[in-house]
Amino acid sequence: MKHGIFIGLFFLTFHCFAQSLPASVHMTPIKKTALARVNVVVPEKFKYAFPQTHTLNVPPGYKAQVFYTGRLSKPRFFAWGPDSVLYVANKTSGEIIALPDHNHDGTADTAIVSASGFHLSHDLAFYNGAMYVAEERRVVQCTDPDVHGVYLTKSVFIDNIMEGARQPGGGHDTRTIVFDPLRKKMYLSIGSSCNVCREEYRALIEEFNDDGTGRRPYATGIRNAVGMALHNGRLWAVNNGSDWQGDDIPPEWFDVVRDGGFYGHPFSYAHGVYFDFNAHKEYHDLLPITGEDSARVHSMVQPAALVQAHSAPMAIVFSNASFPKQFRNGAFIAYRGSWNRSLRTGYKVVFMKLRHDGDTTVQYVTDIVTGFQKDGSNSSADIWGRPVGLAVDQRGNLYVGSDDITQCIIIVSPLSSRKK
Repeated sequence: MKHGIFIGLFFLTFHCFAQSLPASVHMTPIKKTALARVNVVVPEKFKYAFPQTHTLNVPPGYKAQVFYTGRLSKPRFFAWGPDSVLYVANKTSGEIIALPDHNHDGTADTAIVSASGFHLSHDLAFYNGAMYVAEERRVVQCTDPDVHGVYLTKSVFIDNIMEGARQPGGGHDTRTIVFDPLRKKMYLSIGSSCNVCREEYRALIEEFNDDGTGRRPYATGIRNAVGMALHNGRLWAVNNGSDWQGDDIPPEWFDVVRDGGFYGHPFSYAHGVYFDFNAHKEYHDLLPITGEDSARVHSMVQPAALVQAHSAPMAIVFSNASFPKQFRNGAFIAYRGSWNRSLRTGYKVVFMKLRHDGDTTVQYVTDIVTGFQKDGSNSSADIWGRPVGLAVDQRGNLYVGSDDITQCIIIVSPLSSRKK
C-alpha cells in the first residue's frame, strides 16, 4: 500500500510537470533581436550602494546606467508627475518616492518622500491635479496644495476593496489603477486569493466613475492583472497565470480588456482550452463544470499575445515616437520571472510589436533588456534583478525598476540623441 501511494504521488508530480501545450494553442511568434552586453554604469554617488560588476544585454547603440538606488523598499510601479518627475511606489515602506532628474543626465538628483503612511502601496496615478495611490484594500487620493511635490493632504477615494469576498485579505495583494480621462472612468485590478478556486469579488477588473462612484465588474476570469495601461482609448492588461499545470501551461497573456469579457480563470486559458483538472487537487476541486462555466469559457477569444508560461508579466508601457522604428507601435513589458518552473524563465523586459498603433494583435515578441539572470544558469543565486516597474520618456529612454534583490532603477538610454 505504501508503495502504491509513493507511485501515485510520483506519477502526480511527474504528470503535473509533463504537460505540453495542445496544438490548438497559438503562441505569439518570437523574433530574436541582437543585443549587446554592456556594463551597467554606476554613477559616483551610487558606487557604494550598487555592485560594479553587473552587466545587461541591450539593443546596440544603447547603454544601461543606474538611475537610482538607495531609499527603495520593494519598488513597484512608476508614474510621471505633472512636474515631469518620476514617482515610484515603495511597496514595503508605504511611501511614494519622487526622483527628479532636472539636468537629464540619467541619474536622479535626489530622492524625496512625496507621500507616506500607505499599506502595500503598489501603484500610483496622477489625474485632475491629484495623486492616487493603490493599496491592498483602498485607493487614496492625495493633493499637493502648495504644488511643491509633497502631497500632504490624503483622503480615501475607494474603500473596502474586495468587500464581500470570502478572503478579503491575503493572496495577490497588489492593486493597479488606470484612469480614462475621455470616458471619465477608473479601472482597478484585483487579483485572486488563491492559485485556482471559485470566488467572487476577486480575480477581476472593476470600473468606477472618476469620482469613485459607480463600481461594477468590468471584466472577469482574470487571475492577476498586475499590469494595466490605457492606449488609444483601449484598456490593456497582462495576466499572471496559475501554477501546477506544468512548465508551459498556461501561457501568460497580453490583451485588450473588453467590457464584460471573460478571460479563463480558474477553468481555462488561451482561447478557451480547459485545464487538466486531474493534474492537481486544486483544479480537481473546481469540478463539476456547470453550464454557466461552459458558456463563459466558450465566450473566450484569442488574446493579443500568448507568451511563455510563468514569466510573471508586470508593468506595461507603450512606446512612443522617440524610440527607433523597430521599437515603435508596441508595448514594453517587464517579466519578473518564474518561481515554480523546472527551468527558470523571465527576468527581462520584452517588446510586443504591433503592425500599427491601432492594432490589437501582437505581430511578435522580442527581448529588449536581458541579463538579470546569468546565461545558462538555473540558480536563484545567479539572478540579480527581477524587473517590475517601467516608464518611458520623450527622449527615447526606458526606465526599468528591479524589486526584491538590488532594489534599483536602471535607465536604458541611447548613446546618441539621434533617432532612426
